[in-house]
Amino acid sequence: MEKFDRILVCGDIHGKWDRFMTAYKKAAFNPDKDLMVFLGDYLDRGEQPVPVMEWVMEHFGQKQMIFLRGNHEQMFYKAMKSKDEPGNLLSFLFGSPKAQWLNNGGDVTDSEIKKTGRGEALIDNWLKLIEQMPLYAEIDVNGKAYWLMHADCDPDVPLAEQETKTLLWTRSLATHPQLHQGEQTIVLGHTPVQALGYKAAPQWLQNGRLVLMDTGSFMENGCVSCADLLSRDVYQSSEGI
Repeated sequence: MEKFDRILVCGDIHGKWDRFMTAYKKAAFNPDKDLMVFLGDYLDRGEQPVPVMEWVMEHFGQKQMIFLRGNHEQMFYKAMKSKDEPGNLLSFLFGSPKAQWLNNGGDVTDSEIKKTGRGEALIDNWLKLIEQMPLYAEIDVNGKAYWLMHADCDPDVPLAEQETKTLLWTRSLATHPQLHQGEQTIVLGHTPVQALGYKAAPQWLQNGRLVLMDTGSFMENGCVSCADLLSRDVYQSSEGI
């Protein structure tokens, strides 16, 4: 069992570098006292994915920092590893990994990477990093269990036995919080709280045992949010700024 002053969790960033930096600086992470977990989706949709990528690559592996994989990292990885047949427009338009990524906000990331003039090295390093990103984190602090992942889980199944698709893609708990009747605290990104009818702030549901951290960073009324799971203190960029 570990002891931390704070367990800081950062929700989806989606290329919103300025918003992320605002929230991160407000949180004032201290690696000697705190643990910080990022829930994935660092790229796509937002207009500044490259500085976010560079920051994550610089900080990955540093003391008391955990960077989880999101579905957008998964899409990026599959898009870059896939070999679309040249000239096969039907394959590109209908369901190829590259098309799926580009059609889900990857077009912005693709464009911004190309502008750097060092796209090949950037992509190669990012792919190697994604391979190291875990799909979940399980933390035991002060006798309480915390499960953290990008999207979703089955509360009744051990984390090591969860399906990758569930951890990265589905939204069962976000849309139906009552499905979580267990004692562990489950922390999710992936589903913007605004889409569920909440204001742009982290939401503690099910007597605090289900925490939703995606506050629509790329949305007009959205922001990047960081929260301490122990005190419920919230650090975030201003909505729309």
